[in-house]
Amino acid sequence: MIRIHNLNIIGILAFFVLIFATRAERYSIGKLEQTIPTELFDPNYLEGDSNYHSLNAASDGMLYFTIGTHHTDSSARIFRFDPSEESITLLGDLGDILDDGVGKRVRHGKIHTPLIEHEGFLYFSTHTSNYEGSLPNMNPEGGRAPYPGGHFMRYDLKNDVFEDLVQLKLSNEGIITMAVDKKSDTLFGLTWPTGLLVSYNIRQGLLQNWGAVQGRGEWGHLPDEWNFICRRLGIDDEGNVYGGTDTGRIWRFEAGKQRPVSYLENLSLNQLPPIQDANFKAPNETHFFWKNWRTILWNPDTESFWGIQGGSTQLFEFDPSAGTLRSVGSIRAKNVDRHTRRNPYRSQLGFMLGPKNTLIYLAHGPPIPLEGRFDVNSSVHLITYKIDKGEYRDHGMLVAKKGRRIFHTESIAIGADDHLYTVAWVESVDPKRMKEIQVARAKAAPEETNEAIYEMQLVRLPTWQTFID
Repeated sequence: MIRIHNLNIIGILAFFVLIFATRAERYSIGKLEQTIPTELFDPNYLEGDSNYHSLNAASDGMLYFTIGTHHTDSSARIFRFDPSEESITLLGDLGDILDDGVGKRVRHGKIHTPLIEHEGFLYFSTHTSNYEGSLPNMNPEGGRAPYPGGHFMRYDLKNDVFEDLVQLKLSNEGIITMAVDKKSDTLFGLTWPTGLLVSYNIRQGLLQNWGAVQGRGEWGHLPDEWNFICRRLGIDDEGNVYGGTDTGRIWRFEAGKQRPVSYLENLSLNQLPPIQDANFKAPNETHFFWKNWRTILWNPDTESFWGIQGGSTQLFEFDPSAGTLRSVGSIRAKNVDRHTRRNPYRSQLGFMLGPKNTLIYLAHGPPIPLEGRFDVNSSVHLITYKIDKGEYRDHGMLVAKKGRRIFHTESIAIGADDHLYTVAWVESVDPKRMKEIQVARAKAAPEETNEAIYEMQLVRLPTWQTFID
């Protein structure tokens, strides 16, 4: 088990250096930046370099999360955090669970899907993280076989056992996002890079491939044959599944239909304004983040979907039954120019429906420059939007102890202790640790963070009541 260490004197001094460095003259905010104190818990996986979506506060009171890796000889790992004991336990390594075969084939480097609880199990699927050469490394170096295809899997919360449900057996195709229809016990997945919609019925043990829903997906060539694969599926109370393409089109899978996949004819994310300003004209440019959604969720209180556009970071509401799609407003960090069509920090996956019909979002904002430290690409802000009142609020920037900057995150959950949690990219400041990370990770790291030496940490924020009254 891994425990957090006490803050030392050097850490206290570093913390005050960070607070001093957040003044206006440093990065043109205009006043002292409001900060949110956080605590860090270290899973101690040096080769680990990413987390996308996979954080869940389960019914047993524990938090479950995964850490991915781009290291060719390592695989994604699954962890459990006990809030009462403040301890992290390594539950498993996909390389061991699925017998990846070190050096023989491209490994399961990511779990890019949410961890979804259903009837005592956590469901998830596996994905590749090896992209060198032709996507996704069809001709890997060293005589390795290509990625063998993603798996649908589950973890038994009571018996502490992993189960491999089924493998796609589609060479090079990982599963990048997943949803669960709990009424029919069906898992839905979207593959990467082709964008195949697949389903697996747990009761029947039936795997089905419904074909490509986004043209050639990310196999194609920009600008016309390339389509950014949807990173989160929406699923309503009736089990209908929705996805968005990078041209703004919305597709729907209707359970029980002979030809269940169709595209909505009269609704398009491309029709939503990039910002709510009648005088603003968007530049005539093509970019794969602008017209699709980055994340989306079903709200049973409003009986509609709420989501965030990929590039403009506009919050929108989508009501399939009413046939409406409306732009609600910008959900960027307050110090990001609203008149910029494409948010330079993009929208992220740390988005959830919290108590009192409130949306909670971890948005990226301008980086915090600190003298004598390497540059980071962004900072992380906690934003809430009260749906019933239409109230937006940026509560401030996440700050860690020892002056460590939190600069990238793609997950969020509320633990049994009422604290908010995320799994984040946190800068490393200890020279010895930095050297160990460089040796362990070599050159393998996500492209968006390849200039920073960082560690993947479980981050605990204050309780949700601090931000939602």
